[in-house]
Amino acid sequence: MDTLLRPLGLVLAHLSPLMLLHRDGPMLQRDLVRGLGVGQPGMVHAIARLEEGGFISRRPAEKDRRATIIELTDKGRETVEVASPFLVEANAHALSGFTAEESRTLTTLLQRLIANLESDG
Repeated sequence: MDTLLRPLGLVLAHLSPLMLLHRDGPMLQRDLVRGLGVGQPGMVHAIARLEEGGFISRRPAEKDRRATIIELTDKGRETVEVASPFLVEANAHALSGFTAEESRTLTTLLQRLIANLESDG
């Protein structure tokens, strides 16, 4: 999959934040992290790479200058539109052989796993 995305200047791990921003619009960095269900340290690196590549821009939030707003650039929007079919193909390949019910169960279990890992307990 990364070989398909590399000509776009991306790896698969960087496509998810772009797609979430494309769907939901500009958002606080912490909301992007929550929306993706990933850890802050890994996302900081991904955001830096995406900004260096010209896919996103960062700016201070108006109400809290300590917070950062992340938004897609024109290049980021265009890239999502080109790359979306690759992600659909990757998901179909990853879930091939699973029934619809098994796919839903897998999604539910993975969401619970992520929630457990993020909890304080």
